[in-house]
Amino acid sequence: MADFSKRERAELRRLAADVYEWELRGELEVLDKSFSDWRRGKLLSSELSDAIHEFHQHAARDIWSMYQTLKDPELVARGIALGAISDDALSAELRDKIKPLSNHFREARKGAVYRAKGIWLA
Repeated sequence: MADFSKRERAELRRLAADVYEWELRGELEVLDKSFSDWRRGKLLSSELSDAIHEFHQHAARDIWSMYQTLKDPELVARGIALGAISDDALSAELRDKIKPLSNHFREARKGAVYRAKGIWLA
């Protein structure tokens, strides 16, 4: 993996946080739909409780685990592959350093199984 300057590491931390927020927001939007359905009487309270439990046990934990496991350059490259951020969000120097890694995640994404907005399994 490339060496990153202090400025680039700060940029990577900021961008990784943006990707995390984007990804979590996508999963929360799914949960929010369950709340909307519940408020309109289209979902039982027990079904909403199940949706909350499902979010907590799976989506939230998977995202948290991923962001604890991957390093910032990997998270940013993955975010580019998912469309959470564009290549243009990175400085030119950082974009050049991340490009091989983002290409790797784009390739990995092709054969993956998806959930909501971007977490891939397999």
